[in-house]
Amino acid sequence: MTDNKRSMERRLHPRYDLDGIVDLGTGGEGGAILRDLSMSGLACLSATPFDEMAILEIAMKLPIDGTDGEKVDFKAGGAVVRSELQKDGQFLVAIFFTHMDDTNRKALEAFVAAKGD
Repeated sequence: MTDNKRSMERRLHPRYDLDGIVDLGTGGEGGAILRDLSMSGLACLSATPFDEMAILEIAMKLPIDGTDGEKVDFKAGGAVVRSELQKDGQFLVAIFFTHMDDTNRKALEAFVAAKGD
């Protein structure tokens, strides 16, 4: 789990470190490097900056058991809450989930339950 005291005080859900690629946007933006994930959102590193409050489509492969084992497709919608330039030239992008269907919510719940054990 990530350890940022200031951010943790405002979060409703714990975030779990997760490596992988997440596709953001509606096409052409390319993949971003996933850093962490929770029931309410995710953080990733992207070569592309995004405007705050931009609405994005999110797609990735989610490990259903919380490890590198079997993965399922995960899709959701989200809003950018932060896009900060990093020293390496990439952007740290934080996204709050705004919508997902029941199938994707259940997949995310299974991931969180497995990581929380």
